[in-house]
Amino acid sequence: MSYENDPRFLKGIEEFNQQLFFECHETLEELWLEERGEERQFFQGIIQIAAGYYKLQQGVPAGAVKLSRTGLEKLAAYQPVYLGINVEALMQSVHLNLAKLESAQQHGKPAADLEIPSIQLIC
Repeated sequence: MSYENDPRFLKGIEEFNQQLFFECHETLEELWLEERGEERQFFQGIIQIAAGYYKLQQGVPAGAVKLSRTGLEKLAAYQPVYLGINVEALMQSVHLNLAKLESAQQHGKPAADLEIPSIQLIC
């Protein structure tokens, strides 16, 4: 199936980029539930990263760290570009935030200067 033209796929990316992480999770979960091929793990990785940023919005940095880690593990096999998404750039941004979150946790401080990534489509 070609997801690049699926309105749910595009809506999920738009929601992520608008930092509507809960909504992104819900939207992409529809695709994940339908998928039986290699895209299933890809969607799960994006969903977990979105859920991690949602946890961060809720003030639960430990949950954000855990979900970000598992999401990154799932996305690693899909670099540099998959389904038109610049996976490499997304992963780099999430890794930077993860390092800042982990450092802040170790020092008992809130994470500062996180740059929330966006999903870049390469057409």
